[in-house]
Amino acid sequence: MLKKLKWLLHPISILILAQICWGLLMFVWIRWYILRSQEINSFIEKIPVPPTSSGQWIILAQGCILMGFILIALYMIFVSQRRLSRITKMQDTILSNVTHELKTPLASIRLYAETMLLRNVADEERRRFLTRTLTETERLQKLIDTVLISARLESDKSSLAHVRINLNELLMGCFAQVKERFGESRVFEFQTLESDEENSYFVWGNPHHLSMLFDNLLDNAVKYSEKGGMIQGGIIPKKESVQIYIKDNGVGIEKNNLKKVFKKFYRIERNAKLKVQGSGLGLSVCQSIIEEHHGKIFALSEGLNKGTTFYVELQRLTTHC
Repeated sequence: MLKKLKWLLHPISILILAQICWGLLMFVWIRWYILRSQEINSFIEKIPVPPTSSGQWIILAQGCILMGFILIALYMIFVSQRRLSRITKMQDTILSNVTHELKTPLASIRLYAETMLLRNVADEERRRFLTRTLTETERLQKLIDTVLISARLESDKSSLAHVRINLNELLMGCFAQVKERFGESRVFEFQTLESDEENSYFVWGNPHHLSMLFDNLLDNAVKYSEKGGMIQGGIIPKKESVQIYIKDNGVGIEKNNLKKVFKKFYRIERNAKLKVQGSGLGLSVCQSIIEEHHGKIFALSEGLNKGTTFYVELQRLTTHC
C-alpha cells in the first residue's frame, strides 16, 4: 500500500498538487471577494451617501497579477524538475553502459591471463592470447580516455597544446587502426591525397583529441553497419577550410534525430533496440572536440537503412608555421 502511494511524495507530484491548490485558492478568493462586494454594494445602495471610487478592482487586478507570477514560477520549477529527472535517468543508463563496457574487456583480459597461467600454452597460441589481451587493453584505455576527455572538455580544462597537424597522415592512421581491428568484418576505403596536394591540408589542433574524434566516428560506423558493409572516408578541399567525411551503408538515422545525436546522454531508441553497446558519450565528445577547434560537425542520412555520412569541417592552415 505504501509503495502504491509513494508517487505522492515525488517532487513532480508535489508541484502538481501545489499548482492545483494555488488554482483552487485563487478561485475561492475571487468568488468570496465578488460575493462580499455584492453584499457591500447592496448595503451601500440603501444608505444615501455620495458615490466614491474605492479602487477595489485595481487591488483585485494586482492580486491576480501576483498570483499569476507565483503560478508561472511553480510551472518553471515543475519543468526544471522534470528535465532534471529525465537527465538523471539518462545518466543512470549511460553509467550502466559504461560499467558494462568496462567489464567486457576486463573479463577478456582475465580469461586470457588465467588460461596462460593454468595451462601449458604453445608459443603461437600464447602470442595470440597476448595480442588479444593488448587489443582489449587498448579498448579499455579508449573508453577511459573518452570519459576523461568528456569531463575535461566540459570543464574547459584541456591541458594539451594545439600544434600543426598533417590531416592526411592522421586520417590514414585512424583508418589503419580501425581496419586492423575490424578489417575481417568490414570493407574500409579511404581516399588518400596526391603527394603534391598533401602539404596543402594542415590544420591547427590537438592531435590526440582529433584522433579520438575520427576514431569515434569510425567506431560508430562499424557498430551501426552489418558485417560486410562498406565504410568510406576522404577529404574534400575548401577555400579556407577542409572537410572530412566518413560514410557507412548501415542503419541510418531519421531526419528528426540528425541534430539530437550530438547531445550528451542522448541515444536513439530505435537504434537502442539493435542492442548496440557503447558508453553513449562518443558523439557528444566529438561535438565538444569540434567546439574546441572552432569547427563544424553534422550528419546526413536519407533515412533508416540508408546509411549515414558524418562531415567534419576544420579551418585549414594557409601558410606553413
